[in-house]
Amino acid sequence: MSWWSGPGPSWHAEATDWGDRLPDDLRLADMLAALSVATDLGMEVTDLLLPFFRDIMDVEFTAQMEGELDKVEEGELSWVDTIKEFYEPFKRDLARAKKEMGSEKAGVKIGEACPECGGDLLERRGRFGKFIACSNYPDCRYKRNLPGSERAEDQPTDEICPTCGKPMVIKHGRFGKFIACSGYPECKTTKPVTLGITCPQPSCGGQLVEKRTRKGKTFYACTNYPTCTFAVWTRPVAEPCPKCAAPFVTERIARGGKMTRQCVREECGYRQDVAPTVA
Repeated sequence: MSWWSGPGPSWHAEATDWGDRLPDDLRLADMLAALSVATDLGMEVTDLLLPFFRDIMDVEFTAQMEGELDKVEEGELSWVDTIKEFYEPFKRDLARAKKEMGSEKAGVKIGEACPECGGDLLERRGRFGKFIACSNYPDCRYKRNLPGSERAEDQPTDEICPTCGKPMVIKHGRFGKFIACSGYPECKTTKPVTLGITCPQPSCGGQLVEKRTRKGKTFYACTNYPTCTFAVWTRPVAEPCPKCAAPFVTERIARGGKMTRQCVREECGYRQDVAPTVA
């Protein structure tokens, strides 16, 4: 895969999907920062696992197991005995967890009655976060959002759906914003929200759009993917490089709010700190 085979640098990487692609401008600090952020879902999973798998969840477990496996490799321990010593208590813990662990899918009672049918209301987790729903689903379809978890309202555009003629709107999905027909679900026409920046690949003609990996990390790529594989991690800004006149620069905001803009062409070397915009 070539990240950009036109004027400027050419990044190369072997990958099977967007989530695995690492352009040169992805610094190690960014990777470590992304790995060290605890999410609500991660903390909830940890809380579910701890009562049943305290040995495995202990921070020393991995180091201890690696030490034992090293001894197996060196012939000091029997691999059969080592695996058996681990698996027997794990098997018991797993059986207990299957029987006693609460189910996120089933939901948790919140102590309220459904206003429509009188059934128990449950706190459940969906694609866009937690919500409240009736335990009598699908017979009763009552549900409501939790405070702060409401989905963003559709935003109007000046575009008309090429399929049915209805207005197009900007929607918010699990992988970011996209443009869709307001006639959904009858009409399923969609298109990406572009940045207004033309892809720099020669003879491509595509537009750059914001995308997300399966793990939720934002990157920017061409609308002509997979024909065009241009992509960068840092946000493109529609300003030509003042040094080499490249069509755009990229912008990075570091911890502490420090903003840096640099040329998309690595060989150019342009790099400038920018004062953050004050709203």
